Amino acid sequence: MKHLLLLACFALAYASAANAEPSLRCNGRLMKVGVPAGYILSQCGAPANQTLQETPARAATVYGGSRIVGLTLSEQWIYERGWGRFPAVLYFLDGTLRRIDFLPQRSDKVSRVY
Repeated sequence: MKHLLLLACFALAYASAANAEPSLRCNGRLMKVGVPAGYILSQCGAPANQTLQETPARAATVYGGSRIVGLTLSEQWIYERGWGRFPAVLYFLDGTLRRIDFLPQRSDKVSRVY
């Protein structure tokens, strides 16, 4: 019975860690998905690399097609975090943080990050 309880605890701990959202810490503050780009810029400073891209925003029509209704601005910022720490890649859509990834290598070796 004890082994079964221990196994259930490990399974629960693994499941909660797998669902955890990545976050980035800057100046003692935690940056999470949903934070505005201006706040991250004020806390973390300028990124080492920044890419901007405008893409058409589409909306569905009643006939099953789509039409262009405007433009969205997507940004990708790369922060070098120092020796022994993976670079952080922050993805923004219309000025709001949507995703955080960590590169397994330095960003100067990466030609393009998606």
